[in-house]
Amino acid sequence: MNRFLMLLLLGLLWFQSPLAKKQIALTFDDAPRPDTSLSGKERTDKMLAALKGVGVDQVMYFVSTKHVNEKTKRRLDEYQKAGHVIGNHSDQHTWLNKTDLKAYQEDLMKADKILRPYDNFKPYFRFPYLDEGRDEEKSQGMIDFLKKQGYQNGYVTVDNYDWYLDSLYQQAVKANLAIDMEKLKALYVDVLFEAISFSDGIAMQYLGRSPKHVLLLHDNDLAAYFIDDLVLHLEANGWEIISPLDAFKDPIAQQEPKTLFKGQGRVAALARDAGAKRKDLVHVAEDEVKLKQLFDQYQVTSEKPTAMPAWFIEEMNSQIGTWKTSNAKYKSEKEPFTHYMLEWSWGIGKDNVTGRLFAMHDGKATGDFWHFKQYWDANKKQARLLQMGHGGMVGDGFIQPLKMMNGTFQLETIQTFASPTVAAALERHMNVMTDEGLVTTSYRKDVKGEWEEQRSYLWKKATVLESEE
Repeated sequence: MNRFLMLLLLGLLWFQSPLAKKQIALTFDDAPRPDTSLSGKERTDKMLAALKGVGVDQVMYFVSTKHVNEKTKRRLDEYQKAGHVIGNHSDQHTWLNKTDLKAYQEDLMKADKILRPYDNFKPYFRFPYLDEGRDEEKSQGMIDFLKKQGYQNGYVTVDNYDWYLDSLYQQAVKANLAIDMEKLKALYVDVLFEAISFSDGIAMQYLGRSPKHVLLLHDNDLAAYFIDDLVLHLEANGWEIISPLDAFKDPIAQQEPKTLFKGQGRVAALARDAGAKRKDLVHVAEDEVKLKQLFDQYQVTSEKPTAMPAWFIEEMNSQIGTWKTSNAKYKSEKEPFTHYMLEWSWGIGKDNVTGRLFAMHDGKATGDFWHFKQYWDANKKQARLLQMGHGGMVGDGFIQPLKMMNGTFQLETIQTFASPTVAAALERHMNVMTDEGLVTTSYRKDVKGEWEEQRSYLWKKATVLESEE
């Protein structure tokens, strides 16, 4: 074959038509990560099942051996059984620029000693934090050291902060927020796909081709939940998932960047060598502030409706029935009633109670004076009391338990009362259960704005016969 045909053939091999599938490998740092909202075992089982479900035959787990113990060794075994490969991510996961070079190299070899016995171990080293050194001495020192030890650089071509998205998710779980997993999935897939597209665009502009990409991911819960969705999205958009061992055979593996700007991955570093500005090589996916803004914009989390507290459930249960109190202390010509009666029953759904207040006069029941409803207001996260009376009078307010000096509790209710003809005014009721019965005391604000006692009643549960008198 003459020289011209050889060059033509090589050119055709490198030529990529617009229809050619782009290729990317998946790699996961910080394995085997300790328990989070998922246990380590749950995360591994879920992730391996997801990868198998979408036909991904091989990924690479870069292991930080400080997390390897008798329990987590089983997870490395599971990686191997599933056909995946293991790489070195150091023992202590330290920054190269903050660590003595010799100590850093010793840490790498400590991890090497632990990982070598695994059949699927491959001598690739992924720099923690993608920190390959910020001065020539450390950078070149590690290049030389890796060659001497038979290692290759387990570089990435697509950097992103998937770990930060997972951190936001973990914070939401701890805060007991409601999490919309569909919106979280959309955020995860969108951010990573855009980061991949961004890096590929840089490669096309500065390298003239789309290399076999290496995606940086982490052994975290979001990957376990959504890695299959990401793969399907990539494939639907013309990408092929390949083995990391295949990706690391790309010619850029042999192109050692001259720049020290390596923290965004191999493609960005080579683009920097070709004259790209630093600011043009950093994507939104590498910016915590912008990722938090996206997390909020996607409305991933919301406040959970607060569960009804036990004290309020107990209070409603204790109220059911008919209560009776003497009005002898306050009886008058205008108020000729011998007793007041308060009847409580369960409302619809048995998560609220309704009541009515009436009186006894000459042995007969009067009409109702007030109708009540008590329920848990999930939006306000408070127990609410609503009551309606004659003339359009409405009282609305909230109930809260107050601890007394003797350790028991009393309930305080503060309501605003108003009607079409009466100005709004505050009223307070204090309820406390005693050996004799339920003592209720009402208060109104005096001219100084302080609570002034109005009336106090002792209520007792009425028998069936008493309630029918």
